[in-house]
Amino acid sequence: MLGANLKVLPVLVCRKEERWEKTFGKTVEELGDNLSGKVQVLKGFIINEEKEVSTLKESLTEADAILLYKPHLGLENCVIKIAEFGLPLIIFNEGGPTQKALDALEYIYPRKNVWVAIDYHDINSLLELLLVKKKIENTKILVLNTDYPFWERWLSRISGGIEAIKNKFGIEIKCIKSDKVVNKWKDMDEERAKKIADKWIGEAKSVLEPDEGDVIAVAKLYLVMKDLLNEYEAEALTMAYGDDPLPVPCFAYTNLRDEGIPAACEADINSLLSMIILHHLTDKPSFMGGIGFESDISLTIDHCVAPLKMKGYDTPPGFYILRDYHKEKFIGSVTAFVMMDINQEVTICRLDGDLRNMLVAKGRILKCVDLEDHCRVTVKIRVVDARKFIHTTSGNHHVMVYGDYGERLRELNELFGIATIES
Repeated sequence: MLGANLKVLPVLVCRKEERWEKTFGKTVEELGDNLSGKVQVLKGFIINEEKEVSTLKESLTEADAILLYKPHLGLENCVIKIAEFGLPLIIFNEGGPTQKALDALEYIYPRKNVWVAIDYHDINSLLELLLVKKKIENTKILVLNTDYPFWERWLSRISGGIEAIKNKFGIEIKCIKSDKVVNKWKDMDEERAKKIADKWIGEAKSVLEPDEGDVIAVAKLYLVMKDLLNEYEAEALTMAYGDDPLPVPCFAYTNLRDEGIPAACEADINSLLSMIILHHLTDKPSFMGGIGFESDISLTIDHCVAPLKMKGYDTPPGFYILRDYHKEKFIGSVTAFVMMDINQEVTICRLDGDLRNMLVAKGRILKCVDLEDHCRVTVKIRVVDARKFIHTTSGNHHVMVYGDYGERLRELNELFGIATIES
């Protein structure tokens, strides 16, 4: 679904035989020329009177949004009935007086998902958000090892569980039990995994504690995850931990995130939802971790998984050092220290368990260190009010992405009925 198009239906509401009707074909053609992104413009529809609105219904079956042209006053019942179909509605007057578009708005205000666009910039901005929403709604999450208690512990933090996630976002969750995961890992082709491991080792700035066997064990798990994602046609993933022979998935997650697959640590479904949202909104991978209070104007986020392509999927990867996991020695004890960019502007967010509120804050990276006896990557971030942040947030794990996306997150959250709490 990642390559999905947004389908837009242009609708002209005007009195019969007016000049607008004669030029509407050209208007639709110009619309296609001026829209950016993956937007498909459907065949335009003309309505001259109220009774014709019902004939529009069939054309709406493949439309994701309506672009309404109403170049004069009146015909308010047509506008009301079109809005009642419930599709996102953008009212546009093609560079003409905004009074006509605002007149149409009056009849249906304050209905949700209705906007007035001043120009093509506005239209493109709105359609971009609607496309992001569509991609989120068509995402499938794969959760591995769901028979482990660890999964139920994390899922219980979402009020209403899997059903609530489906109702809120349209996201489907596929659960895979541990026996399938472990057996696929044990049976994974060693040579196939070794090629991946050799690449990871060769591209590292240095390799300290892990040996080749450790990296191969993680490469095998990475390939299991990739195979399962393909098998179930899923686009995001997390895994519960338990008493099994599997290695820690940290560096597997690093590579999945760089490939555009949101992958959350510790079966944290809450953080994974935030990662999916940021993935589609920003076209960048994100860093998730626990929040620490440093001072009134600084926080830390730390964890053992950091993407190498924080600047974007098409950018060169940053350097990394392969290390062990919390100074522990076992087969597959592999993490990576990844240096973040100092002075980089970032957005931090956390979705609450009720799926009703999202805390959003912007900050700037002050330093990035490996504290050795802690999670592998610790990022110190300057924020406006760290004390307020801690007092406002709903839990420990937060998600961070490069760039200032606070306003776009707020706009996207509105489409899902989520309140944005700025901190």
